[in-house]
Amino acid sequence: MKRQKHKNTKKAAVILLLLAVWMSASFVWMENYFADLTMDKLIFQMRVPMTGTNSDIVWNYLLYAVPPCAVTGLLLWLLLRKPERIFKFRILTGLRKHLLVFSALCLLASAGYGIWRFDIPSYLYAQTHASKLYETYYVDPNTVELTFPEKKRNLVYIFLESFEQTFASREYGGFQEENLLPNLTTLQREKGSTYFSEPEGYGMTEMANCSWTMASMVAQTSGIPLSIPLARNDYNMYETFLPGVTTLGQILEKEGYQQELLIGSEAAFAGTDHYFQQHGDYAIRDYTYAKENGWIPEDYYEWWGFEDEKLFAFAKEELNRLYETGEPFNLTMATMDTHCVEGYTCELCEDTYENPYYNVISCSDRQLSDFVKWIKEQPFADNTTVVLCGDHLTMDAAYSDSVEEDFHRTDYNVIVHPAAEAADPHDRIFCALDLFPTTLAALGVEIPGNRLGLGTNLFSEEATLCESMGTEELAEQIKQTNNYYNKHFLYGKNKS
Repeated sequence: MKRQKHKNTKKAAVILLLLAVWMSASFVWMENYFADLTMDKLIFQMRVPMTGTNSDIVWNYLLYAVPPCAVTGLLLWLLLRKPERIFKFRILTGLRKHLLVFSALCLLASAGYGIWRFDIPSYLYAQTHASKLYETYYVDPNTVELTFPEKKRNLVYIFLESFEQTFASREYGGFQEENLLPNLTTLQREKGSTYFSEPEGYGMTEMANCSWTMASMVAQTSGIPLSIPLARNDYNMYETFLPGVTTLGQILEKEGYQQELLIGSEAAFAGTDHYFQQHGDYAIRDYTYAKENGWIPEDYYEWWGFEDEKLFAFAKEELNRLYETGEPFNLTMATMDTHCVEGYTCELCEDTYENPYYNVISCSDRQLSDFVKWIKEQPFADNTTVVLCGDHLTMDAAYSDSVEEDFHRTDYNVIVHPAAEAADPHDRIFCALDLFPTTLAALGVEIPGNRLGLGTNLFSEEATLCESMGTEELAEQIKQTNNYYNKHFLYGKNKS
């Protein structure tokens, strides 16, 4: 009996120590691979399938996590299986004797670091203290009488992966000594373009629960953040992805727009396809569609699926097809080449900088500029508005560490050929939530009150919530659980 108890104690010690090593290795990987990870991002990723994830990320993680665990396992085997006479050092004998205590302390230390690093107490506090943000400020689009122009404008909306204003030089609100976005900063200032910024040139402020790709897509197209409560374990976003919210896609669908989502990865990742299909009946043109319809060979796979060079080529074909139907259209796209780590170096990338990520950013600058120039030359150009907006700050840890900690990092934005004018576009503090009504205004839509969702039409002089509440207070309110959000958006039924 005593021997069995001793055996069980050794097993428990081994499991606890291996768990501690695995946790520590995982934290090291996160710190080295991703920048600015928060509990909201982690909880969301744990709640959604990883379909379509870049395999490089998986292999990179395994290279961090498996070797330390394997080495620890080998050392434990030597410590526990070999005769004690091989241990010439008293410390090893003591360690073997008190291995369970040592393992428990290691696990506690690792868990303690995780609790501190991800500020779990603050997250749990927010999840147990409800705000009145939506009851006070949310404007339901179904209660606003939107007026479209007689001739509806087309929309090309491009979510720019990890695209910061920081990539520009300081005179353009960026951090770099040399401007990595010479074409896109020129586009911002061209006649017929509007970009919104703070007086110092900083662009769109990153907001809580809007700071990863899916969350930013939701925020920019619905005016609400993506907040999935920890307690809502029965919520399945694949069956009903925010069923109670009315989005840009639904508003345009009702107005007869043809809508398409074009993306170089698998749209199933993070439920992207479900969101756009359920909110606007978008036709999904992703990596899977491209293989099945002969756009690319069946065995083709680069980066997350196919690279941006092909994305823009396919977009040109789709835009021509959509235009020929004679109906207004909304082509929504998402780039991928600038995703961390270090981005994807395609055949168009030049070897200008020592840092490969800079070369990818510079290449993306050229490709995006060329694509917009192509649109401007098409017969549908005069009646088409193009929106380019970064989805979130880059999560490339090396790049983030290269920027001064107190520098105000913001996302890039520009609207080409808007059907509206802003009185003072360079004196605004705003976030992704404000892009929802702003995009409709750019299409010439009249919005009584100039507010939809939690967003404000930036072409108007109406204050954004960032301006009236302050960005920190708004972020704290968003982080807190909200009964209105849970009842009406997560489980509610859309009234549109």
